[in-house]
Amino acid sequence: MNKKTFGVLFLIITFSMCSGTKNNQVIQAELDQSRSFLILSTDKASQEYKDALKESLALHPEADSKTFDPHDLSTAESILKKHLPYYTQVFILPQELDVNFGWDWLTMTARLDEDPFVDTRTGFITGATPEDAADFVRRISKAVSGGLQIPLKMIDNLGPNQQAGQNFFKRFSHSVFIPVIGEKMKLESLSHGTGGISQDHLDSMKGAGLIHFGGHGHPHQIDQGMTAEQILIAELSPCVCFSGACYTGVVGTYYEMFSPQGTVMEKTVPGDDSFCLNLLKNSIIGYLASLHPDHGIPVYQEMEYMALKGASLGEVIKYTYDGVVLGNRGQLPKFEPLSQGISSPSWTPTEVMLKGTASRVLFGDPSLKLLPALAVEKPLDITIEPKQEKLIIGAIMNNPEYKSLFTDTYHDDLAFQKNMFNDRALFEVKLPPVFKSPSSVKVLGAANGPTRIKYKLRGWAVEKDRGNYFLWVQVDLASTGYMQSEWRNKGAAVGIEVIQTEADI
Repeated sequence: MNKKTFGVLFLIITFSMCSGTKNNQVIQAELDQSRSFLILSTDKASQEYKDALKESLALHPEADSKTFDPHDLSTAESILKKHLPYYTQVFILPQELDVNFGWDWLTMTARLDEDPFVDTRTGFITGATPEDAADFVRRISKAVSGGLQIPLKMIDNLGPNQQAGQNFFKRFSHSVFIPVIGEKMKLESLSHGTGGISQDHLDSMKGAGLIHFGGHGHPHQIDQGMTAEQILIAELSPCVCFSGACYTGVVGTYYEMFSPQGTVMEKTVPGDDSFCLNLLKNSIIGYLASLHPDHGIPVYQEMEYMALKGASLGEVIKYTYDGVVLGNRGQLPKFEPLSQGISSPSWTPTEVMLKGTASRVLFGDPSLKLLPALAVEKPLDITIEPKQEKLIIGAIMNNPEYKSLFTDTYHDDLAFQKNMFNDRALFEVKLPPVFKSPSSVKVLGAANGPTRIKYKLRGWAVEKDRGNYFLWVQVDLASTGYMQSEWRNKGAAVGIEVIQTEADI
């Protein structure tokens, strides 16, 4: 998110002091044991992370455990094609995980069948030391067994406010970006100035089971915010963390794409200076972050999606990858590997944002679910009307309190101003058997009552998953302000026509 946009967003916020936390309310974590689970380890990680592997196998006694070569992903691909796991946990050393590996893993897991979506939900286990990796898995196990108390509270930790004083710090009891989560759990936002994080700010993050980190970032810190050193002294409760700051998932090698010489620069963050590795040493039980420059809004989409579905962490990160596919016209982007000295990529802003978001990964157990009372009203009502040769689908706005789910973070061609965001309607529907291979999808129209809304079909694709077929569609809609549009009114609707192939008629 650029500085101008971030400054505007702070002007939108009305500050209010927060009240105390709710007593004796906790999140009960559990594992999704209804789905298949596979444990993969790189050849080196299988030796160095023996204790962590042992802990994971105790947590998933029915899971198979295999090894693969991280430099030759065909070794993992053959295993995945044989087992077709719903969830995959990957043990990997920090020096083996960078954005090139992340993109290669994403590409490989999307080609396990013919559709463009990933076919397994991946979580990575790593650590600065073998003991750190083992402790990470132990915390997950204790959270599931009830040995750790996860507070029923969300903290939206905003990046630095460029329009505030250096030592500014404020707490307030709502969120502009994810208000819907506040319907079912305590929600608090933290804002600070450009002078960094104070001890008061660190102390304010105690007692939260979900934490979001916002702002710009580098592998060792959130710029003008929390540093890797401060992560080690922060007294966090057991929690799942979401970071939208660039590079804050880096555990070793990373790439700066634009040097003064017009080339890519390869760099390495030391293990004790990695924001991510230090966070994995703290009390967290899951972490979602990026291995490359990221985009600030998809992280909020992940949190809203988790609230909507009660989704596992693996399903949450898959939703991010699904959004990349739909934002890229229904296909996964092609990723060129980065290396020292190559010419800086000539990507468009859309490509930068799509590929950056595709670098997001989950650290933790992909089957982990957090189960507070997060069943909030669904964002869309979907209607399906079968015809002889087509389906008519209606997507009707049901809950405009979802903010980020209705934002296209990659395109501005229908936005109220350049370099801002279109709105969107993104949804999936289970297809009847005769519609498993549509030949075309067309938008019939979009309106808020009598008011027509300008639209564009951004992308669509069919996903085959466990014998079922799902149509994913994204329609972009004209925005009138930041997270504002005619679309964001209860009852506004988008109509879709789906034509089946002649062979299925």
